[in-house]
Amino acid sequence: MPISFNPIHLAYAVMVIGIIFCFVASRNLNKDMRKEVDAFALPFVRLSNYICPTPPDKGILVEELGDGRVRVLPPEQQSETIRNVMRRANREKSVKLFADMVEAADSVVRQAGINRTKKSQFAQPVNEILNMTHTFLVGCENPATIDTEEKREQFDSFLMKQVDHRMVLLRRIRGGTANEYRELNKVYAREMEAREKEEEQARRGRGKKNLAKE
Repeated sequence: MPISFNPIHLAYAVMVIGIIFCFVASRNLNKDMRKEVDAFALPFVRLSNYICPTPPDKGILVEELGDGRVRVLPPEQQSETIRNVMRRANREKSVKLFADMVEAADSVVRQAGINRTKKSQFAQPVNEILNMTHTFLVGCENPATIDTEEKREQFDSFLMKQVDHRMVLLRRIRGGTANEYRELNKVYAREMEAREKEEEQARRGRGKKNLAKE
């Protein structure tokens, strides 16, 4: 008996193949994106570890001028930690690490292209950290550039909110890079591990709620 041709079965098979192809392509793109984030995340934490091995108790001291404007106080009125931070930020090693970050961030943006999901998930957070770091480094070179409350917050964020920034990058690097990344985060390890546990518990809680709704 001849086998009958069923166009519906063929269409279904083509659709399944298309879904598989899109899934594989998307997974490969994610791998490429995470590889580029690796190249950004590692110099970022190395830069922070070099400039400020441990987070300071206080940020940069400023005079508030009103209307969101500020003026950085003279070096002699800053803490010794801040003075040391600003000296290290202007050394060649810091410049080189930041250059590596810029190059990697450009690659992330190119890889993301016009894909909204990739831009939101990878390019945007990387660019936010890059811009913050740029504001910080320029402020260390010329404190007069820290002339608004927003820039002061960015400057202090680089110094005092490293756990936040490192967690953002941790979620976006490749699994194979995690051990090297964690090794660079020893100072913040306890707090980062606590954050991871909190996030895992939150995910489980959301999962249970969704199951209960079903």
